[in-house]
Amino acid sequence: MSLNLSRPRMLAFSLPALLAILPFLGACFYIFRFSISGEKGVIDGFSIQPYLDLMTPFFGRSVWVTFKLAFISSVIVMFLAVPLAFLLATLKSVMARRILTVSILLPMILNLLVQAYGWIILLGPTGVLNTSLREFGIIDRPLFLLFNETGVLLGLIQTSLPLAVFPIVSSVRAISREHLEAASSLGAGHWRTFYDVTLPLLRPGLVGAGSIIFAFNASAFAIPLLLGGRRVQMMGVAIRDMISPLFNWSGAAAAGMILIALTLGVLLFANWLLNRTSDKKGA
Repeated sequence: MSLNLSRPRMLAFSLPALLAILPFLGACFYIFRFSISGEKGVIDGFSIQPYLDLMTPFFGRSVWVTFKLAFISSVIVMFLAVPLAFLLATLKSVMARRILTVSILLPMILNLLVQAYGWIILLGPTGVLNTSLREFGIIDRPLFLLFNETGVLLGLIQTSLPLAVFPIVSSVRAISREHLEAASSLGAGHWRTFYDVTLPLLRPGLVGAGSIIFAFNASAFAIPLLLGGRRVQMMGVAIRDMISPLFNWSGAAAAGMILIALTLGVLLFANWLLNRTSDKKGA
């Protein structure tokens, strides 16, 4: 059954979603106005000085660290999420499926502070991991896995994994078994079927999940602050420091707008690149 909806009906159906995102759009406009304020603490006048003040090596390194960790964590999460999504979509046992679903959702249920302190207990110099490795004689000195990019990367992967699994599960369930049987009957092996049939059909879910993970990790604050300290200065931590103790509200707003713009730019470029690749394969 096809749905032929007129434009007014389409607008009516989308009205709740539009109303839901209005506060976010309003906040973005407010932050933008603050970012071009002539004063640091209040909205007064117009100036691009807050943006010019960010043109420093320190802020440039913060941008680089943010997008490097967001990209690496997104790639690792996608590699972990695809097998989990296939397992979740193909499990026959209802109980096993529920247990796996709850296990995947657990990071979304627990508070980020609890998760971060769990990583500290696990990865600290006297934590569970280092203590176990030293008792087994594998290492002589503790491994430094906290307050560096390694600890932040592990935290980002663990907290964002659930956000990738379920969009991919929807795409996996939409794959018709007839496509796979047709590829198998034409002599395609498992890997060839996955590359030529399954992967293109998964593209919408992969693009959606990758976009969510990248945006989520690029704007992360709690995990970089607790697991990275001041040594891993991601943009979320840098923006927080501008607000307190510096009370540079216009500078923080400018940094926030730069983060939003760069994140949207990366996501649009990734979407364009995938569409171009799809068009080339279709040609």
